[in-house]
Amino acid sequence: MTEVNKEHITKEMFENWQQGTLNSQEEEAFLLHTGKCTYCAEQFGNWMEQDLMEPPAYLKEEIIKRTRQVDVQTVVKVKRTTKRMQLMIYSLKVGLAVVASIFLLTITTNFQSMKSVAPQEQPKQTESVQRKESITDRLNQGSSFVNDALNSITSGFFQIERETPEEQK
Repeated sequence: MTEVNKEHITKEMFENWQQGTLNSQEEEAFLLHTGKCTYCAEQFGNWMEQDLMEPPAYLKEEIIKRTRQVDVQTVVKVKRTTKRMQLMIYSLKVGLAVVASIFLLTITTNFQSMKSVAPQEQPKQTESVQRKESITDRLNQGSSFVNDALNSITSGFFQIERETPEEQK
């Protein structure tokens, strides 16, 4: 066989490839050339289309009948339901996270107001100094407080987990 990289592929080369009579080097050269040469790729596609068979006329009816059967419909409904359930569970998780965040922010501001010094001990501040403490400052303080509390709680969980395998021995 002549080298296919120097010339276009022929119908004979295509038929040899289709029958599997090409050795591995010839097949590799054939496919590489077909992948690089647009003319040969088009010819390859045309030859492949010629060898396709027309589907039988009853095939469409059989497919439609099969899709209407109970077992196929059940599988389709289960897939739709599981996707909806996954979406609902994800939505609930996101909603719960939002509610928990709002709750924690509310609790944080309550803790900050509880931590404030008793009214008799507070030094007298002018109104301008009190106004300088902005909402973002209070939120930053509150979030750092919550962060510290969560870190201490989670470190407690990890310590418990480390202790349990040792206790079992």
